[in-house]
Parts: sequence; structure tokens; C-alpha cells
Amino acid sequence: MTYKLKFGLLFASAIAVALTASPASAGLGKRFNKGVKTATNTVKDVANDVSNSQTDKVAKAVGYANFAAAKAKGYADTEILELSYAEALANDWSSLVAADTASVAIGFKNYAERMEEDSRAIVEYNGLLRKAGENYGPEFRAAANKYEAARKNLVPVISKANSLANYVANTCKTSATGNWSKITPFVNKATKFDDETQEAVFRVLRTLARGSNPDQQTATDMLALGKALGMVSAGGFALVGNVVKSNFSLSLGSSAGWIGGVNASVSFAMDTFPTNGKYGMAVTVSTGIQVAAGTADLQPGATFGFGLGWGPGSAAGAEGQTLTAGGQAGGVEVAAQWALPPSLVQLLATDAARNDFNADSLKEALTTTVTDSIKTVCQVPGISAGVSIPSSANMGNVTFSPGYTTVVWKGAF
Repeated sequence: MTYKLKFGLLFASAIAVALTASPASAGLGKRFNKGVKTATNTVKDVANDVSNSQTDKVAKAVGYANFAAAKAKGYADTEILELSYAEALANDWSSLVAADTASVAIGFKNYAERMEEDSRAIVEYNGLLRKAGENYGPEFRAAANKYEAARKNLVPVISKANSLANYVANTCKTSATGNWSKITPFVNKATKFDDETQEAVFRVLRTLARGSNPDQQTATDMLALGKALGMVSAGGFALVGNVVKSNFSLSLGSSAGWIGGVNASVSFAMDTFPTNGKYGMAVTVSTGIQVAAGTADLQPGATFGFGLGWGPGSAAGAEGQTLTAGGQAGGVEVAAQWALPPSLVQLLATDAARNDFNADSLKEALTTTVTDSIKTVCQVPGISAGVSIPSSANMGNVTFSPGYTTVVWKGAF
């Protein structure tokens, strides 16, 4: 399934963002020319003269004993060394050596090679999906088992008028549809990313596909995306309700809804607010949803799909059984998702097991404690665009589906 959005994007059923190919070298050059200090022209003229004292001085300034040592690490000349170091400093690495160490740890020869490879435009999306399926296979299978348990609890009863699941869905429905229209401004921003922000998207998706944990580069790229979308600020951000402490995410998943053998997606999530000067991050695996992939084989400048989302609370807390409502807003497939507290999950399981509520017994079951809990849950949904919801129940053109989200890594940068 492919959704080409001319003007729009955010959390829901299928998202595609127009990304224009831009060589990594051009991106480096732009950032380099914007103000990062360069070596003198004299140094550049003699860049390949290992014995030149000025050339060695540049190498030492970035953490290598001399230019010969830098060349041994893969830097062909001083200008390439300077450009890589400028990129590393722009992304808050303490030195190029630190950036190299991190890059080598995830399979690159050095930071320069990593930036060149990861910043290239993605032209074959299915390759990323295959890699993600290989690298997150165990996590996807574990999440799929939890999803199946959630599905068994909700699907049999969610459409029945006298069921707790149906009551939850109807209570949450208004909250979902009342907030969907808020995503369109962010959809528009996502379709207008500049070259540097598009390159950051490419890097994040490639990092997700290879199963690497976030590092300083990933954090910097995610922060750039958050700022480009207007979702990151010093005091936090609230898309719906009054939840300022929230998180946004970038997801990789399958247009067919299958990755790693299950219906799943993997995401980097980042807090929209700093804590003690650092932003919390998490890698999450979600099942029960489908993330649109755009076309399987993309040419430079073609429409490219990825999932983009927002949710209340910290990125590290985005875990547990979920209920997702899907529909349309402004021509964009949209979804709202709620994490259900364990107490409510248990009630839903009990509901599914007995499957014999009538109007009177349901009324008795819906105590103030239960209804207050449900209203609290439904008050602030996470919102997404680019997620397709499997049809389990349709209530007035709003489709509901169970799911499960698991945090597989968390940290802060």
C-alpha cells in the first residue's frame, strides 16, 4: 500500500514524504561552508605531503598524532579530514576520534565513511525492511506474541454493544477524531524538509535498519527532525490535551504490514523536552499496526514513506498493550493510540472470557473507578500518520485495533 502525500504527514495509516536525493558530500560541504573553521589554503595545497609540519598540525588538532596516522584511519587528504571533523563537531562529538570510535563500533571504517554512506538518498526501501527484520527478529516475535494476547482480549468483544471494550472504544472515539486535524501542520512541515533534514531522515532510517542503538549522531539527527517539525522546545510540547512532557518518533515498517515475519514497526522515539540538559531516547517495537513504505524501488526525488508519530509522556515509558483508532483527516490516513494500564487490560481480559454482559450487568461493572480510569486513558491519545490499522472493528468510520509496544533500548543524550 502506498500513500503519496502532496501536503501532509504525521501519525496514522500511511505516510509518504517527498525526499530529494542529495549527495552526502554536498551536505558536508554546505555545513562546512556555513562557518566551521577550515585549515589554511597552504595546508590544503600540501595536503598529501605527510612530512609537512602544517599538515601534521591539522591532524594533531583533531586527535591524531600526525597526518600519516590520519591517513591510516582512512582520511585521504587534509580537506576530507577537516570536513569530517567539522561534521563531528557540529554533531557534538568531543573529537573526530570519538566519532570514529563510535562509527567503527557499528561497522564503518571511520566517521567520514559513515556519514557518506548513511547520508545517501534511500532508493530501495525493501532492503531496509529486510535488514530490520533480521536485526529485530527476536524482538518482533516476542512483541507479536503479546499482540496476539491483546487481540484475543479485544477483537471478540469490541463490536458488542454490551462489552467493556466497546465502552472504551466509544469513550476514546471522540478524543481521537477531535484531535486528528491537529496533525496537518506537521504533515506540511515534513513534506518541506530541506536537504540537510532529509539527510538526517536517511541516517536515522539506516540506523534503525541495521539495529544500532542510538548514539550522539542519532540523537543530533532526531533533535534536528524535532526542531524542523516544531516539536522540540525547552519546556516541552503538547500536540493534544495539556501533556507538555511528550515524545515524537520516526518509524520504519512495511507497506504490506509485515516485517521480520510479523505485523510490526520499529521506531526511534525522543522526548520533546530536555531533562538535566539531555533528551531521553528509546527504541520501540510495535505490533498491530502497519507503517507505509512508499514504493518498493525509489528513484532520486521520488516520494518516500516513513512513519512519524507523537505520544504523551517520555519516550522510555511508551510500553504496554495499546488500543488504536484509525480513520482519515484532510485526505491523510490518521491514527490515535492509547496505552492501556494493566488494571484496564485485566478487566478487558475478564470481559472477553465471560462474554456475557448484558445492559444491566455492564452498568454494574462500570463503577466510578473503572469509568474514571477509562476517561483518563482516552483523554490524551498519541497521534500518528503513516500507520495503517488492521480492521478489527469499525465504529462510524473509525476502525479500532489492539496492539502492543515494547521498549527495547533507552538512554539519554
